[in-house]
Amino acid sequence: MKNRHWLLFVGMVLTASCSTMPSPKSIASTKFEPAQGTIAANFLAARQALYLRDVSASAEFYLTALNFDRNNASLLQQAFYTQYQLGHIDAAAAIARNMEVLNLATSYASEPATAKAIVLEDWDAVLVLADHIAENLDAQPVAAVIKAWALAAKGQGAAGLSHLLKIGEANTIDGQEMPSVFAMQAARLSAHLGNDTELRGFADGLFNRQNLPSQILLQLAGLYARHGDTAKMAQLIDRLPTGFNKKAVQNQLLNQTEPPKIASHIAAGIIDTSMINSQSQTSGMLNARLGLALYLDPQIDSAHFLLAQALYEMEQYQAAIVKLDAIDVAGAWGQPQLLLRIDLERKDNMTGAIALLQTAVDKDNGNALLRKELGDLYRMSDQFEKARDAYLAAIDLGFASGDLDRNLGIAYEQLEQDQLAEDSFKAALEKNPNDPYTLNYLGYWWADDGRNLDDAIKLIEQAVRLRPRSGYFVDSLGWVHYKLGNYDLAVAFLEKATILEPMDAVITGHLGDAYWEIGRHAEARFKWQYALTIAAEDELKAEFTTKLNQ
Repeated sequence: MKNRHWLLFVGMVLTASCSTMPSPKSIASTKFEPAQGTIAANFLAARQALYLRDVSASAEFYLTALNFDRNNASLLQQAFYTQYQLGHIDAAAAIARNMEVLNLATSYASEPATAKAIVLEDWDAVLVLADHIAENLDAQPVAAVIKAWALAAKGQGAAGLSHLLKIGEANTIDGQEMPSVFAMQAARLSAHLGNDTELRGFADGLFNRQNLPSQILLQLAGLYARHGDTAKMAQLIDRLPTGFNKKAVQNQLLNQTEPPKIASHIAAGIIDTSMINSQSQTSGMLNARLGLALYLDPQIDSAHFLLAQALYEMEQYQAAIVKLDAIDVAGAWGQPQLLLRIDLERKDNMTGAIALLQTAVDKDNGNALLRKELGDLYRMSDQFEKARDAYLAAIDLGFASGDLDRNLGIAYEQLEQDQLAEDSFKAALEKNPNDPYTLNYLGYWWADDGRNLDDAIKLIEQAVRLRPRSGYFVDSLGWVHYKLGNYDLAVAFLEKATILEPMDAVITGHLGDAYWEIGRHAEARFKWQYALTIAAEDELKAEFTTKLNQ
């Protein structure tokens, strides 16, 4: 019923020579595994690993394959991309330099070298490399941020700000405001230059916008905090999603003592500009950009968190935990990392996830969100009394949401406290009349009990309109028609539901029931037999066995 997750990566072309780059041969001698098998075997293994979304294994296979042919253009390009995606900036820069020597052009190849030049504060090299990055239209926002700060570092801040705004305007859709990332970077650059008037103009313009991303809200709140406007800082913190611990955010921002370094400003800009670029999120290169940001500022917790989310989505769970371990648990991203860590833990160890969250609740007894999340874990593990108590504690602490009311209703329903359950479901629908999960749950419950059938069908029809591809919701609609005696309609909906969810035993069993009522007994038995083979619960297996014996 919930999903906290989201993400993925971007890059460019290296033609500039840089004496600080390590030799690719030295990388090969220390990083490459000894050659094993054949070049073809390693190449195919690398491709298979990428298909399985294991970038780390793929990178190793590509590097091993390079031992057989260090001038192979395809291998060099794939080795570059996989090293870059893993955040191995030094190795990616070395491979890119080797491609430059061989006159091989590869998208994004300038970016690792640019990061190294930024760390070395070689701003002349950064300016040259930023122009190379900008040759890729999709990378122009990132290049603009880098070039603007490089100009500022060279004492040409006004030119840097002008260039940033020029690219920002070029990325602005007619009739809309400039993307928030450019306005945020303009505010940061104005603050760095000591121009309070421009700073206030950009910052206040952002402050008045609605639906700012969390990353921008945090940056803007920090900017106000550093300039003594704690009132606006507090208002921005209040606008953060519920996953953030707002007290922790405020404490971190108020304890800022030093303004960010230029590399940190660039790192934040790299993250923000990559997040707005659609290609970066679909081409598998957002992780590379996040790694680039961490190379510039290893303490930037937002990058660690976003990488952990991306790795979670790729089912690289151990790698995700490593990124979460790098986050300051007392800082702004401390609570989001805890919630993601619990999601990771509960996949294989619900008891451990509950213990982890219970420890957090004990440390922060007044945290309403953590109480609600604890209730969710208890509900998922069928501990409904504990779930109910945790939800009620969250409500007592001031937490209010339709999701909480719905989940409390589920706990009450499972505890057979029917009136309290209905009251909670109705409260959930008052807060969010178009929540398909509440609509479906309440409608299906009534249908399954054979009561309020006319109301039940209206609720479920609305849920199906909202989520027409949900096999569970379509099953509910078929089942309420079954309860109403509309067996032909029930068959039509239940057949569609089994197509959408072919491995669900309950849905398949429902279709068998509907077939039986219209006289298609052989097909009904076939469906019950199939449902029996895929059912996991003993109670379901017994139910289907009984039906097959009738």
